[in-house]
Parts: sequence; C-alpha cells; structure tokens
Amino acid sequence: MRHEFSGRTVLPGDPRYRTLSQGFNQRWHSSPAYIRLVADDADAVAELNRAMDRGLRPTVRGGGHCYEGFVDNDGGVILDLSTMRGVAAAVDKFGRPTYCVEGGATNWDVYTTLFREYAVTLPAGSCYSVGAGGHICGGGFGLLSRRHGLTVDHLVQVDVVTVRGGRAAVTRANREDASGSPEQDLFWAHTGGGGGNFGVVLRYHFATDVPEPPPRVWISSVAWPWDELVHRPADFETLLANFGAFLAEHSGRRERVYDGLFAILKLTHHSNGNVVLFSQWDGDDPAPLDEFVAAVERGMATRSVVQTHSVAGLFLPYPERRRQLPWFQATMTLNPSGDNQRGKYKSAYHREPFDRARIATLWDWLTRDVDGVDLTRTLVQIDSYGCRINARQPDETAVPQRDSIMKLQYQTYWTDPTEDTGHLAYLSGLYQEMYRETGGVPEVDTATDGAYVNYPDVDLGTVDQPDPAYPRLYYKENYPRLQRTKAYWDGEEVFHHAQSIRPLRA
Repeated sequence: MRHEFSGRTVLPGDPRYRTLSQGFNQRWHSSPAYIRLVADDADAVAELNRAMDRGLRPTVRGGGHCYEGFVDNDGGVILDLSTMRGVAAAVDKFGRPTYCVEGGATNWDVYTTLFREYAVTLPAGSCYSVGAGGHICGGGFGLLSRRHGLTVDHLVQVDVVTVRGGRAAVTRANREDASGSPEQDLFWAHTGGGGGNFGVVLRYHFATDVPEPPPRVWISSVAWPWDELVHRPADFETLLANFGAFLAEHSGRRERVYDGLFAILKLTHHSNGNVVLFSQWDGDDPAPLDEFVAAVERGMATRSVVQTHSVAGLFLPYPERRRQLPWFQATMTLNPSGDNQRGKYKSAYHREPFDRARIATLWDWLTRDVDGVDLTRTLVQIDSYGCRINARQPDETAVPQRDSIMKLQYQTYWTDPTEDTGHLAYLSGLYQEMYRETGGVPEVDTATDGAYVNYPDVDLGTVDQPDPAYPRLYYKENYPRLQRTKAYWDGEEVFHHAQSIRPLRA
C-alpha cells in the first residue's frame, strides 16, 4: 500500500492541533509537544526513534474512540495513524494471500472496500468511525460475530513497530510462527491484548476465507414505553427474564438455528421514553426473528410498539416492525457512533440469565432521578453473545471470555462539564450495586466473566495501584503470557497507559 503523503508534524498553533489531540469522547484532551501524522512504516519507525531520542513519551491514535484518556499525552508525542487507512488484497510474510487492513482504517473503510472489491467482510463492530488499530487488537465483535466469531478469530498476521534495545523496528508476527517463539507470542498478544501495549500497529492481515456477508438481512426495532412500564414492574422483570432465557438456550457453540441472530436490548433510563429491542437476522425467512421477538415479550401486559426514532445512537427510520434490506444498506443504516459528547462506559460479560436481584437493581436505578443530572442519554445495553464466539478455547486467543451469552455495556452521555460528577457517580453506583455480591465488579468464572478490554474503565484499577482488578477482569488466566510477551517486546514500557500490561520481571 503506497501513500503519496510523506508524513506531517502538527505543532501547537496549527489549526489542526486541538482536533488531532482530542478523541471522540469530549472528556479527553491533552497538550502534546506535537502530533505526527504517520505516512508509512519508515516514517513510523523514524518518528518513534525521534521521540525516544528526545525523551518524549509516545502514544498511538487510530480512530480516537478510546473510552478513557489513554492517548492523552501532555508534553509527549501522539503518533496519529489516520492517514494510513488502506484496505487491500496482500500477502503475509510467508507469501500467502491475505486481506490487509492498515492501522488507521476505520470500520467503514474496512466494510466498504472488502465488500465492493472482494465481496467479503469482517465480523467487526457497527460504529463506522471506530479505528481498526484499536478495535481489532482488543478482540473485535459485531453483528455477524455469533455466526462467524470474533474479528481476531480470522487474523493471521500483525505488522507492528516494536522497541527492543532502545531502537524501533518493524516486526511481522504471524499465526504460523514457531510455537513458543517471541513472534508467535506477539501475534497472539494482538488477538485480544488491547491497544497501546506492545507497539504501533501498522496493519493487520486476515485469511482470505473471511466471511461472505449475507445478501440480505432482516432488521427489527420494537419498543416498550416507559410511561407504561413504570406502572408494571413485573413486565420489566418478565422482559429481562425472557431475553436472558432465550440467549441461554440459543447461544451455545453448537447452535445452528439462531447463530444468525444478533440482538441488542437497550435499557434506557426512564426519562428517555422507551426500552428498545433491536435485532438483525440474516436468514431469508423472517419467521425465526418473529418467534424471537414474541418469546422476549411473552407474558407482558405492556405491548410493544414500532420504534422509529433515535435511542442512544441507534436510528431505524422505518414504520414497520421489521424490514428486509441488502446487508450493505443495513450496515450503512445502523452506524451508531453518535455525536461527539462526553461519555462514561462500563462493561460486563454474563454467562447466565439475570437473577431477580439484578433485575431489581436495574429497575431501581433506571427509574431513579438525580437532581441536576440529565439521564435521558443513560442506558444499559445488552448485546447477544456466544455461538461461534464460544467455539474457541479461552487460551486460543488473548480473549479469554469464551462461554458468555450476553455482553453488557453501561453508558451515560452528556455535554455540560459541570455534570461530570453526577454522571460518573450514577454509573458507578449502578455498576457496583449490580455486582455487589462479587465485590462490586463482574467477577470472572461466576455468573459473570469479567469486562471487555475495548471498553476500558479506570474504575477497575490502574497500573499505579496495588493489585488492580483490570488484569484479571480483562484477561483472566491469559495475563501472565501477556506479561511475558510485554517483557520481551517492550520491557522498558515505552508504550504505557493507565491500564497497561505490566512486564513480568524475572
């Protein structure tokens, strides 16, 4: 992939400086010494060496969607990969054909190019502007993952600028490198070890047997009005119990009926107006989709209505309960990146349906008002999980959560900085009470199974705290191998942030 662009340094005072030093989440901004718009491999190596020679800390920015301020770098250097966004057929270091995605490409770059030029896709996320550089190395999942697994399940090579002996160089780490070799460990670490830990990811190579997208999909969006639910708490309990029970029955690794279903239950704060169920079904016959929706609302007195307006970033502007669309058109329609605003996020993997205590906690918090805090853009999003995702062993990739049925994302958004404290306290309180029986976190190997590294949350601990929870909750028993890999490839911790992998010292 050739770039006519030769790289550019953006200094304070440049009209691009403020934009390029700030991420998607408006809570995070910094004042780096400069930002380098990286052009290619040689430029990345040269600029990383230059930063180290000057004693400047480097951080890497791809799409800029990091939920926490891990790219923030006062006085350091932000290496911005956003001009390296190529997607093309290529070969790996062994000469085998691949599809190559550069580290600055967005999900939308990936989908449009792979679909239009090669009639294939990746089972990655739905937010169009998320950068591949961070999304993939954290595992990556999306609407096609129940049928086709995680994004990293299709990865065969990563090209990354690493630092050994104080100097930077490009390392090409492949799935087929010798077992136990440092290169094989480096490849494995990028199958879920998270961004900002091992180097500057230049590109990812995927096997040519990546999925062909379905020609058409059915999409459905129905809602239950909070105006009615607040008078029927039993309906709220029934809804969550039904949703969890359905996924418990139909998310096993051998599931062959509903592996083509992806569902999102958006439990909004009552002030938003509606609880929403969004579904995508890749079969031609919509009957199983209808049966799923019927199973979810079975036994409820509150009847569902068609949802046709935006709910926390998801917009489905159709007046029918379901509609069939070409897959590519549906993917364009369902881009939920939302507006640039302030946000806070938490996550949890769930291995079992919700018990009554957790449902009661959700009810209590979602129907609670807080003086001076606008919670209309606050929600708990419950994504369906499992099926082909769970066909891998926990140590096969760096993503260890391989038997969950749901993934939860706790979200709250606002624009006024004076509301920071209220929103952060609300989400923290909800989360801690949700998991109060396991110390206020979704403990591993219980009814829950930790948290998602791509939804980082500094409330789970930081590197400067004794015995932080995040290594266990993100990586489980894979953490020691990640630490050994860190010690070999970045033992001096050139690349570090608030939740870095710490090298294992001899």
